[in-house]
Amino acid sequence: MSISEIKETKSEKAVMEKNFTFYLSDFWRGLMKFWWLVVGLALLLGSFSFYNSYIRYVPTYTSSATFTVHMENETITGDGGMSAYSFFYDRTTADQLAIVFPYIMQSNILQDRVCRDMNVTAMPASVSVSCVAGTNMLTISTTGSDPQATYDVLQSVINNYSYVAEYIIGPTKLNPISTPEVPTAPTNAMQWKTETLKSVVIGLVIGLVWIAIYAVLRQTVRTKEDVQRELRQPCLGVLPQVTFKRYKQKIDTSVLLSNPLVGKEYLESMRLLRSSIQSNLQDNEKVILLTSTAPGEGKSVTTLNLAYTLAKSDEKVLVIDGDLRNSGISRMVSSGGKKQQNDTSDQIYDIVPLEKLGVDVLTFRAGQRQLWKIMRANRLGKILKQLRKEYDLILIDTPPCGIISDAIIMANVADVALYIVRQDTVLSSRIRRSMSSLLSTDARVVGCVLNGALGGLAGYGNRYGYGGYSHYYRYGYYSKEKTTK
Repeated sequence: MSISEIKETKSEKAVMEKNFTFYLSDFWRGLMKFWWLVVGLALLLGSFSFYNSYIRYVPTYTSSATFTVHMENETITGDGGMSAYSFFYDRTTADQLAIVFPYIMQSNILQDRVCRDMNVTAMPASVSVSCVAGTNMLTISTTGSDPQATYDVLQSVINNYSYVAEYIIGPTKLNPISTPEVPTAPTNAMQWKTETLKSVVIGLVIGLVWIAIYAVLRQTVRTKEDVQRELRQPCLGVLPQVTFKRYKQKIDTSVLLSNPLVGKEYLESMRLLRSSIQSNLQDNEKVILLTSTAPGEGKSVTTLNLAYTLAKSDEKVLVIDGDLRNSGISRMVSSGGKKQQNDTSDQIYDIVPLEKLGVDVLTFRAGQRQLWKIMRANRLGKILKQLRKEYDLILIDTPPCGIISDAIIMANVADVALYIVRQDTVLSSRIRRSMSSLLSTDARVVGCVLNGALGGLAGYGNRYGYGGYSHYYRYGYYSKEKTTK
């Protein structure tokens, strides 16, 4: 085997091991996400089995007797036994008896005679017949919930069967091999513990199989390599998931770099992202649009933190809150002194200096219900033309482009676009469809940011977080800022 073949084999093996690790991680994440489904199925099937095997349990008793069937014949041998002809006749009718006798036992005529014999209006037990193939041997059984009534029905059937059989197959005789007895124990012993446990295990297996299928079929972005392979875009940075220790008192759980509880890992990741973006910007490119596929991918938080790191590098930065329908930035920044900016004809936006981040935030006056006036390329272009003279960099936080078209409209007046992808959240196919719309605009897509990266078995990459505690606030984006009073 050549060296190239050996390397190729090792590479394929590494890919297989990596895929297995991904599937195992996806299975674990699916179990953490849908554990309630597994437990619910186990409890549902277990409860149903307990109800049937314990609460609705009805004991069943069976009484039976075995006979040989002979056709009565007047031909007798000298010693008083049956003739050879009579025995041969019985063997030849064995198959016929196996078919006919069950009908005799189930006939209304026989059941009516048994009911009159027992002085009841309905049969308290069911009757069944089983025949041994190729012989004249049969077993009559009765099954019911009362042991004495079950035995009485069998005795009555034995005493009255000849009356019905005489009209169907002629005179017959039953020679008993075993006599019936009153049953003392039910044939369906109560096994509710075993049945319930079995159903619980079946429910767990069904739930785990469903999660395994879910893990195999999921096609989401989980690593930098997935961004390059699935989305065909460079990954400019990986931002870790931020967690907070749970305190008794209220704490600041905003994932902003002005919050010291965020941690150094996240801060360093944002600095690396800032350097990567600055190296990708060309001359005269000042307006950076940030968008995502779906809500909750961390677009607004990433915009503010990126603006913070850019401002730390002596850049005058403006953040434009372009999500006019569901603003995430306005719910995360505190109110401050406002200075109004005029747009030739009327006042449509305000600029808020955000001192703790060192940036300015522009918010449109969407309350005037004039979104259609704002969301026009010529109006936005006119506003940005004025702002370009005052700021070194302008970041626009837009709505998810996989839901509404606002980001596409704003992209036509932006220089570059940065796409936020939250790890293992949105299907790759849906991200590609959204990005295709963005690629058709005038903005140059510089790459993607993988956000919310987890570590350990349930994640991909290094372990990130604040501290090593067992209970955390899983801070989701669009959360309100909590501060200590």
